[in-house]
Amino acid sequence: MKQYASIFNDVLGPVMSGPSSSHTAASVRIGKLMSEMLPGKLTRLRAEFDEKGAVAPCYHSQWVDAGLAAGILGMMPEDERLSEALDLLKKQGTELEIVVSSFPNNHPNTYKLTVENDEGESIFVKALSVGGGMIELVEVEGFKVSISGGFYETILFTRCSSDPVSLIQAGELGSMIHLKHQIDIQFDEDRKIGFYVIRTEEALDPETMEDLQAMPVVQRAIFLEPVLPVTSQLEPSVPFLTAEELLAQAEETGREMWEMGVWYESVRGGMTEEETMEKMWALSDAMQASLANGLSGTEYEKRILGCQSRYLTDPQRRMRLVPDDLMNEIIKSVSALMEVKSSMGMFVAAPTAGSCGCVTGTILGVANHLKMKQEQIVKALFAAGIVGIFLAERATFAAEVAGCQAECGSGSGMVAAGLVQLMDGTPKEACAAASMALQNVFGMTCDPVGMAVEVPCLGKNILSGVNGLTSANMALAGFDPVIPLDETVDSFNEVGRMIPRELRCTGLAGITTTPSAREAAKKLE
Repeated sequence: MKQYASIFNDVLGPVMSGPSSSHTAASVRIGKLMSEMLPGKLTRLRAEFDEKGAVAPCYHSQWVDAGLAAGILGMMPEDERLSEALDLLKKQGTELEIVVSSFPNNHPNTYKLTVENDEGESIFVKALSVGGGMIELVEVEGFKVSISGGFYETILFTRCSSDPVSLIQAGELGSMIHLKHQIDIQFDEDRKIGFYVIRTEEALDPETMEDLQAMPVVQRAIFLEPVLPVTSQLEPSVPFLTAEELLAQAEETGREMWEMGVWYESVRGGMTEEETMEKMWALSDAMQASLANGLSGTEYEKRILGCQSRYLTDPQRRMRLVPDDLMNEIIKSVSALMEVKSSMGMFVAAPTAGSCGCVTGTILGVANHLKMKQEQIVKALFAAGIVGIFLAERATFAAEVAGCQAECGSGSGMVAAGLVQLMDGTPKEACAAASMALQNVFGMTCDPVGMAVEVPCLGKNILSGVNGLTSANMALAGFDPVIPLDETVDSFNEVGRMIPRELRCTGLAGITTTPSAREAAKKLE
């Protein structure tokens, strides 16, 4: 079932720590779902990654192992104990085994997982990290599924000689499961097993859960809770899905760009517009706190770059800079946020961890420099977020799929729209700015030194923020983007997927293979 992208799920978030949203935050969410697959104490989790995929070369440096451990322990991406997760899992007595092998797959971030408990039970799951911390379970014990963590999901394995639909129609399960719930049913004739996935917007009541588990026909019942901040809807709806539709409805209703973002997200998440605004205020608070943390100075032993944002506040160093206070404020803010990430502090992935400095650092940097109110920042984030929706729906935020173009490049288009809103520009100008910014970054590769997401990631975040600023000014001045935003996003996606595998966060080519980069990676190890 198609669920539309959410600003708070797919674009601005999660609040997290760790070097990568695709690998760290997604692993936490996958691990959390795995922790609910079996009853009792979990004794072992085996994770297998394809040697030609994007996870195998960085499962330790980008905290895939720590993320899985955290999830098994019941943590979420924002948990401050994430850096301790591997030790905590070991103390709990749960073994984590990582295996690199070769297997066919259609996605570079494929996880093959087997979890076992102290009663000798085990279950196999195949999962994907699809970018920006978003996930999908695609297989459970040989049955195809599509579980993205937005629903309460009940999985039932039943003894079934034939036609598992009849178990519900005849009333054996129907008395427990309301037909208004969304139910996927499969049947394995060889194993004589019926397989049900029941999606609900609210948790089943405890009595129903106990009754389901106690039914003689039910071999195993699994109850999964949502792992996303905005839950999914059984009847999904959004007011628009393209920039063309946004512009038409903005003209018809007189809404500003930020109001279009609020409208979209409130309908998508089944929230009031007031509730939607409150969520963004809380997120902007988290962004400001992260920036303040970075500007106060960060320390962390295992990173390539030290605390460099402070150089922009040193009077002696500033005297040597090309004079441009606003531009230097952006450099300082983006750098400070990237330093929080590299020191394993808390930050907001926007749209990803690897690009967390671009959107947040540029919008906050400009707003703080101009002494703007938080309300204006919140509006700018909604404008940036709705451009992110078009990218999430029509392209990808995963560097493993489309290079850094998908991360910092996408952030650049979002920044442009956000800054237009910050300067009270129109929706048409915001979309024009986003289109021009995206046109400028086609083909950006992902080649982090030592897979640490610091070099050349810092420079790419700053580059993308500045590109967003210049594109915003071009649009506000009346420059013509020529190519509409929807067409630009489609072409952007096509080019990103043409980037060679070696330049899509695999550590196989680019700046990461230079002698100096290899030396820096050795020091990290």
